[in-house]
Amino acid sequence: MDIFDTIVRIGSKGLFIVFWCYADSLERNGWVGMENKIEIFDIAIDALTAKDTLKKIVQYMRSETLSTVEVVTLELLVQGQDNLEWKGQMNQMDLVLPGERDILDASESLDSHLLKELEKKVFLKMLLKYLQRSQKKVFLLAGREEELLLLKEKVRPLLRGMPEAGWALLPKDSGLEESIINEINSVEPDCILSVLPYPVQERFISGAKALLNARVWMGFGLSLIQEDQKKRPARKLRRFFLKREFLHLVDQQKGVQPAPLQSGRIRR
Repeated sequence: MDIFDTIVRIGSKGLFIVFWCYADSLERNGWVGMENKIEIFDIAIDALTAKDTLKKIVQYMRSETLSTVEVVTLELLVQGQDNLEWKGQMNQMDLVLPGERDILDASESLDSHLLKELEKKVFLKMLLKYLQRSQKKVFLLAGREEELLLLKEKVRPLLRGMPEAGWALLPKDSGLEESIINEINSVEPDCILSVLPYPVQERFISGAKALLNARVWMGFGLSLIQEDQKKRPARKLRRFFLKREFLHLVDQQKGVQPAPLQSGRIRR
């Protein structure tokens, strides 16, 4: 039986999450009970536990075609809520995951286990540990050199000893898409980790999906490398107004009469 284990330690209290995946059993029994979707701004978001999400990733790794996974945040949803092209691209993804608990709060999907996992970034830890233990080749993609350096710094502790697949930069409006596709295909990575900005990330993968020789695309966007900035006072203030605008827009979608926004609208 093909078995792998992923063990992730979270925080100083030594909380362990142990995930045993029996691949042949999963393939035989399917994925019953794992579908749980919410809809915000006409985008279908998969509200799955970290364990169930990783099971999907494992299944995608066995496929001969590229599967696409995107992580959405409040900022991304606010930026793209009027962009029909972007929303169409998002709904073509194989998985769209919530990156923040406020998304589940706004959808009234108050699963305490899911909320806790989002706060602790459990899926990201489990994903990186799985990639490490399975010796998967990972390709890093960013828009600017400083963002690539932040991404390398972010994943380095959990990806030690893994085979190096490579990295590439795709600046906005650079016209380098074909070159990037060729570079990725030359190393045949198992997983592509992307921190390209909106809407470059979604536009690139939508156009390149059929051409890429890889197994899983993980589109985190800039949120993955901006986590440490959230504690800064300026970022906290911006976050306050962002959440306020997001909830205002969600109330509009639900047909609830929202309180008027007086000031502090997030500029995009």
